[in-house]
Amino acid sequence: MLASPLAAYEDYDPYQYHDRLTGNWGGLRSDLNDNGVEVFAYYNAIVASNVHGGITKDTNYAGDAFAGIQFDLEKMFDFQGTTFTVSGIYRHGSDITPDIGSQYSVMQLVGGQTIFFYNMTLEKTFLDDDLSFKFGRMTATDDFVGSPFYSYSLNNAVNGQIRAVLFDGVMTSYPFPVWGGRVRYNIDDDNTVRVGVFQLTQEMFDPDRHGVDFSIDGDDGVSIFAQYDWTPELDGKPFRLYAGINQTFAFDMPEFNSANVTDQFTRFYMGSDYQVYRESPDRDEGLTLFMTFAYTDQEEVAIVPIQSSVGAHYKGLLPERPDDRLVMFFTYGQFSDDYSDQLVAGGGSKVTNEMVFETGYRIAVTDAAYIQPDLQYVINPGGTGNIENAVVLGMQFGASF
Repeated sequence: MLASPLAAYEDYDPYQYHDRLTGNWGGLRSDLNDNGVEVFAYYNAIVASNVHGGITKDTNYAGDAFAGIQFDLEKMFDFQGTTFTVSGIYRHGSDITPDIGSQYSVMQLVGGQTIFFYNMTLEKTFLDDDLSFKFGRMTATDDFVGSPFYSYSLNNAVNGQIRAVLFDGVMTSYPFPVWGGRVRYNIDDDNTVRVGVFQLTQEMFDPDRHGVDFSIDGDDGVSIFAQYDWTPELDGKPFRLYAGINQTFAFDMPEFNSANVTDQFTRFYMGSDYQVYRESPDRDEGLTLFMTFAYTDQEEVAIVPIQSSVGAHYKGLLPERPDDRLVMFFTYGQFSDDYSDQLVAGGGSKVTNEMVFETGYRIAVTDAAYIQPDLQYVINPGGTGNIENAVVLGMQFGASF
């Protein structure tokens, strides 16, 4: 009688991968992990419909599949504190944002709808993981200008990073990898500094390159990020304040309504979150408030020189649903006067600002899957005042595998 191919894993812990739909693979997954191989995969999708206002009514679907492998080289080859990660992305579907006429996308999973080779990084830690060096194929959005609280928004005004920083085209972002590196140092338990240097190219957001253009040209620019994080506990509840700067060099940015270019650019940003109410000292259910702000005075190249968001995040509002989350966001984005003048010179309308209000309720179906009904109200879409405010109903769902 042939032995079961999983016979070697009869004593595995089935709960070890309770947060993955495919579980522990009969023990194979935990065995791979013990030998330094961690496989990960996630799928997220959005269905959204413009039910009122905007330009035209429409409904669309967009999805994002992200998968990869992380190799723990300490377990595999005794290279202390060293990991190597590779990953890929498949984005598909389309966006209803053009039908709304808004600057901010109401479906944050849209952008580069194709297959990408994304992450190829080597990370080495020192000093009990307080000092970390990472380099390879990566983006700034992996390490800068972000917070887990932003990821619950369907609108990209909030989701991921402060969107105004991305509008300038000088912050490299998922799913478009470039060559880069990042250093992180934990000064102590409450203070962290990080610095990143990333390649800038005129073609880096071209989806037809599929993330496999590894070239470095003499006319490429450089984007530098420096960020400080302060993460103490205030009154026994977690607090975070971060502030940073993005500085670019040798990267030509066409000026609005002009034949000139700017080859250096600076933007400042900051964010903060604080759990103002905690239901119990030994649990994390409760209400967290957060805010963001981004600013540059270079209105000749920045579409949105000023943006601010505020939000509220309640985990476990219903006692019997401790992992559900009620989320609310509000964003104000102010358009550049120079950008507005360019639109007027081209026969368009003057633009001022755009605002977005969003609320949703994320339901934890299991530890590995969720579904989130969502409502967005886009105020002054496109900033012209000529488009009726839009109401967008959406649903985001996803799972880890």
